[in-house]
Amino acid sequence: MTMREGQLQDLFAAVTDALLADESADLDTIVAQYHVPQEEVAGMISIIRRLHMVLVGAQPSTRFVRRLKHDLMGAPQFGMVSRIRHLPPRVQIAAGVALVAGFMLLTRRRMLDDARHDVQEIPILQQ
Repeated sequence: MTMREGQLQDLFAAVTDALLADESADLDTIVAQYHVPQEEVAGMISIIRRLHMVLVGAQPSTRFVRRLKHDLMGAPQFGMVSRIRHLPPRVQIAAGVALVAGFMLLTRRRMLDDARHDVQEIPILQQ
């Protein structure tokens, strides 16, 4: 980008900012600050003015925002099962193995505790 192109881009950015700030009366002053001939940029400034008048901001509807969010982010995930379902298969298998191993350890511990409890109760019943 040459110095002239950078200068023109800065000029057009300043003109656009002035129009957005409703300071359209100062456009001649802005053009004079950049030392660019008025005839050279008049066509582009005219286009910027027309775009400013035609392009009006609009508030999107709630339905549109909701659908866009759904399209971009996907469906909301609420439960643990839905979170695991979207994991890679290796991670799903590892989670399943860890769950089964944990369940088996808890069951074994409970069975050992029950066996100890039963052994302690037997001598009391014999007396």
